[in-house]
Amino acid sequence: MADPVFKPYAPTQATFLPPSLDQLIGADHQVRFINHVIEQMDITEIMETYEGGGTSSYHPRMLLKILIYGHVQRIYSCRRLAKATRENIGFMWLSGGQRPDFRTINNFRKQRLPEGGGKAIFTQVMLVLVEHGLVDLTEYTVDGTTLEANASKHSAVWAKNAERYRHKAVERIAALFDEIQRLADLEDEQYGARDLAETGQEADWDSADIEAAAERVSGALREQASQQSVEEQSLSKAATRLRWITDRELPKLKKYERQQQTLADRNSYSRTDPDATFMRLKDQSPFDKVLSPAYNLQMGTQNQFILGYSLHSNAADKVNLRAHLGQLSFTPEWLCADAGYGSLANYELLAQRDIEAVVKFPGYDRKPAPYSRDSFEREAGTDTYRCPEGRTMRYKESAPYEYGQGQTTPARTYQCEDCRDCPVKADCTYGNGNRTITFNNALEAFKRNIRHKLTRNSTPKALMGGRGAEIEAVFGQLKHNDRMRRLPMRGKKMAELEVGLKAIAHNLRKMEKIVKTRFVSAVKNRMGVNAYGMAA
Repeated sequence: MADPVFKPYAPTQATFLPPSLDQLIGADHQVRFINHVIEQMDITEIMETYEGGGTSSYHPRMLLKILIYGHVQRIYSCRRLAKATRENIGFMWLSGGQRPDFRTINNFRKQRLPEGGGKAIFTQVMLVLVEHGLVDLTEYTVDGTTLEANASKHSAVWAKNAERYRHKAVERIAALFDEIQRLADLEDEQYGARDLAETGQEADWDSADIEAAAERVSGALREQASQQSVEEQSLSKAATRLRWITDRELPKLKKYERQQQTLADRNSYSRTDPDATFMRLKDQSPFDKVLSPAYNLQMGTQNQFILGYSLHSNAADKVNLRAHLGQLSFTPEWLCADAGYGSLANYELLAQRDIEAVVKFPGYDRKPAPYSRDSFEREAGTDTYRCPEGRTMRYKESAPYEYGQGQTTPARTYQCEDCRDCPVKADCTYGNGNRTITFNNALEAFKRNIRHKLTRNSTPKALMGGRGAEIEAVFGQLKHNDRMRRLPMRGKKMAELEVGLKAIAHNLRKMEKIVKTRFVSAVKNRMGVNAYGMAA
């Protein structure tokens, strides 16, 4: 039996001419595609963040390549990226043999990209998609999902508690001022132009009012001490209560006011990440009462390529659409969304921007109950409705309907002429009087238009039919494969940057596969270049 033959193996053997990194990387390697795309980008906004003078810096284009290619390879840690530039051939080739440490990479990510146009890089990647014909920016499917913030679940500041604590602090301060007034007879110095505390005006006090009142009281106490018009013991007690106000209660009041300023119109925020709001995550049970600090990610796609993204502090999708569209660099022709976006404000917004709305309204797919208001038929040519039992509903009154950002529109109420002998009154209405129904004509017109589109027009039907596979698949990729269930960085600016980098990586990863498949045979075999159209 012959002895086995092995290939020569000498790992310590030196070579006369060491191979270049370029020779070790295949012509169709993914890193060449990333390098080619970023080389075409305009990074002027990033370059402008650098000041002149001092020692030389690593080139921002090289750091941008490392950061983006790391996200494409699902390497997010700056320490792992720095290690890759020393050990990974692709990163070594991409960095040109340079070895920036993790602090350099992290400082570039935190200081240069947010101020130097991280969204501009995303927009340029989107233009590359348009150039290759992968998207045409005419159709836009939007949806929202919650991303857990990098903050503790036990760091909540609630708006109701902040107001309650502030009100109690003001009440304690008012009570102390009352004691000072009783001890030293300082009513005018205590309240100034305000009325006595019994009127309840102390609830309107803020820290500036308290500080001004404390200064006046302090001056009055010193004056009475010099005049000896009040007993020394009473003045001492009054001074003690004044110190309690300025040293204990006033700092608490300022803290509650700062909390209310941070809250703005939100109901909560996290002390760890003040930009995050407590909300229920998508994977939580609706019966789970434990909320988590999170952001509402609004994202739009076409052909499963990400075309827009934005982070918001409101958990409701419908109130975030205006701000989200305001951050887009283009205006789509069609916008597709689920019923969570179906509101009068959003329908009007899309109509104003000449965007065809393919947005269901709440209850679109639900079969109306036998005696719900949707079962009442509007009689053509008259301002009346007819109930399922054939009785006429006539116009009764109008009331303002508030929606959106303070807009109002009339809501019309109709009442049945007589329900007394109706055989189904117990099922139709719970009251003793005649049945009433209320309609908003503007909203009803949009609903009829949407229903007509989704039943008669092929384009909206196709968009709505593929909505789930279009946007939900992208959320699945980002959350499961890219581990984006919990954001690694704090603050809305840095969290949005992290989402942007993963959106760029998602688009480049998907585009690289399609471009390679499309051009590999024609370009590589016949023209002597690689799969990406670059010289081999």
